[in-house]
Formats: sequence, C-alpha cells, structure tokens
Amino acid sequence: MSSIARIRISTFFAALALNLFSPFISMYALKLGATNFQIGLISSLTTLVSVIAQLLSLPFTLSLRKKLILYIIFDSIGAIFFIPIAFVEDVNQLIFYLCLQAFFFSFPLQIWNEFQIKSFPKWSRGTEIGVLNKIAGIGAFIAYVVAGYVIRKYGFIPYLFFSAAFLDIISNLVLIGAREEIGFPKSFRSVMKEILHFEGLKNIEFRKLLLASFVFNFAVAVGAPMFSVHLIKNLGANSIQLSIVSIISLVVSIIFSEAWGRVADFFGRREVIIAGLPLIAMFPFLYAISTNMLDIYLFSFIGQIGWVAFNIAMFSYIVDVSGKSTPIYFAIFNAFSSIATIVGSIVSGYMADIVGIKNVLMISFYLRVFSIFFFLSLGEKKGYIPRGTLPFLSPYAFFSSIEYFISIYSLVFEETRKSIIERMLIILRKLLRNKAK
Repeated sequence: MSSIARIRISTFFAALALNLFSPFISMYALKLGATNFQIGLISSLTTLVSVIAQLLSLPFTLSLRKKLILYIIFDSIGAIFFIPIAFVEDVNQLIFYLCLQAFFFSFPLQIWNEFQIKSFPKWSRGTEIGVLNKIAGIGAFIAYVVAGYVIRKYGFIPYLFFSAAFLDIISNLVLIGAREEIGFPKSFRSVMKEILHFEGLKNIEFRKLLLASFVFNFAVAVGAPMFSVHLIKNLGANSIQLSIVSIISLVVSIIFSEAWGRVADFFGRREVIIAGLPLIAMFPFLYAISTNMLDIYLFSFIGQIGWVAFNIAMFSYIVDVSGKSTPIYFAIFNAFSSIATIVGSIVSGYMADIVGIKNVLMISFYLRVFSIFFFLSLGEKKGYIPRGTLPFLSPYAFFSSIEYFISIYSLVFEETRKSIIERMLIILRKLLRNKAK
C-alpha cells in the first residue's frame, strides 16, 4: 500500500475518532457546570500545552532518522485519554485531561506534517490536501451524525469515548509499515544549533505571514469559543441541531475541498487565502444577527466555503515559504498562531461575562475584517502589483482584487461541478457494468 493511501485511510479513522467528542466539548463542559470564562479557558490551556509540546518535540523530531513510529506511539497514548475524560466529575478534571491529551497529540504533530509533505508530489500538493480534507470531512460527517444521535438519546455515555479511543488507535495502526523517507542522522547538538539560529525569521515573507496570522488568529479566537455557547444559550440548540451545523460544514468541506486544492495549485496559495477571508470575517456577524437555527444553517454553509479555501492554501503556502527547515517553520508558525488563540480565547470568555455573547461576536467580526489587510502584503501576487502607501486602496488594485475574487470563485464552482459530474458518471458506469455481468 502506498504512503498516500495510508495517509488517507489514517485521516479517515482519525476524523471519525476526534469528531465523536471534540465538536461537543462546550456542551460537555456546560453539562459539568462550566462558566463562559471556563469554556474560553479550555481552549486557551489546551492550545498553550499544544504549543509547548510542539516546541519541545523539535530537537527529537529533527535528530531522529525514522520518525513515524514516534508519531504512532504518542498519538495512540493521546487517544487513550478519551477514556478518563468519560468519567470526569467537574470542569477542572476535564481541563486537566484535555491538556494531557493535547500534549500527546501535539508532540509528534510536525512528524505527521513532514510525512505528508514528503509523500505528496510538489506540483499537486494543493489537490492532494484538498482530497485529504474531503476524506476527513466524510469521516467527521459520519461521526457527527452518530454522536449527535447518541448524545441526544443517551447523553455522554462512556461507549462514545471508548469508540473514539479505539478508532484513533486504528488510525495509527494503519501507518505501521508505511514507507518513510529516512534522512541523514543529525546530532542533538547540531539540531539545537539549527533551532537556536533559525534563519526563517530573516525571511521577510515569513515574518509578514507570522504577523498576519497572529492578528487573524486572535480575531478568530475572540469569537470561536462562543459560537456553540451562543447557539445553546440564546437560540436553544440541542445536540442534534449542533450536529446539523457541523454536518453542513462538513458537507461543504467534502464538496469544495478538491476544487479549492486545484485552484490553489493554479492561481497561487496567496490568492486563495485572501479569497477565503471575507467569508470567514462575516461568520461571527451572521451568527450575531441570527434569530433561529435555519439562519445558522445557511450562514454555516457560506462561512465554511471560506474556511476550506483558507486551510488548504495556508498549509501549502507555509511549505512553499519554508524551504528545507519545514518542521521548524511549522512549529514557529503554530507557536505564534497559538499564542494569539490563547490570548483571544481568554479575552473571549472574560468579555462574554461582561458585555454578553452577541457583543463578543461583533467584536470578533470587526477584528477579522481588520486582519484581512495584513494578508494583502504577502508575496506570490500574480500579474499587476500595486506600489506605494496603502497600495491596496488604489483604484486599479481595488477593481483588480474584485476581478480576482470573482474569477477564483467562478473557477471553484466550475471545478466542483465537474468533480460532481465525473463522480456521477463513474458510479453510472459501475452500475451499467454490474448489470451487464
């Protein structure tokens, strides 16, 4: 079995495992009596632990020749923590076990990223990531449906957590025996020297990306922890309705991921990142003005199109910028993004208790719009490049951006239509062959 095939199968089982519980963390915390501040704290602390784990892992992951086994072991240990989470009695215990789990899941994360990068052909990396997102979306879709039904009918029963642990371990067992590119051995001392004298911070494009990502992730984190809380407290959503919201997002991911990947390979990663940002920025505003769950379903569909574009293109953009020290670039990028997320999540929970959830969502909206301007300075712009002070405000640049935006989305919808028709034809051919036999 090829490495790409193993990655796809592993991704499917991992998506099944994680989405049996992760989308319902806020609901589980509220069941245990959590306040808005504690819900924000869950996101902040687990993110902080994730950052520390990734930075601590760098000397080990860079010095080892065969790394995939380390990923398999650590990720499997993280999966086991689903079991004690099933039996926690208060929010503090939940936070403790989620932080432990976050450490073991995050420690080998750069090994997984590097394994994917080396397995995917460079010329079709965006397409491959799009296919992977689609597979993850299908796995998550199944998990959401099952978890939503089970929680609605039986509550947070232990079997749900046992299943998550089992499926995540299966996702790691699939990787045993995979072909791994073995690098040259490095001494621990040389690796530490490479990390401490990291050249990437001299890369102007990478510095611009770090700044843009920091502002963006802070803006997102101010609103994100309150989405589920807003639906539960203000709109009276139950587990089934929360599942429908998540399912809609997954359906969008399944439908558009491959198309966005192809467009990112064709137009460039930067253009796709910027194309997704306006829809992401509108997300908290649309949530804040919603008066019923039908509005939420529609707005979730729209917003998720932007998130699919952003996530696929951002991964490829970092790889393109990073050069040879990809794990260090990813670790530094994740560290900056995570610090912004930590601060934003703490601010979110604190402000929600003072000014209310809807006002927090509106603040997140304003901050997300503001963050877009930082991404406009990134490199990889094709065609006309405006110059001077605030070049993106020049008339030519403004209309050029609108033209690009329309062109990209037109191409995405066309690629999506072609992909759906192609799959329908494949299914039809199989049915005709079976009838002929």
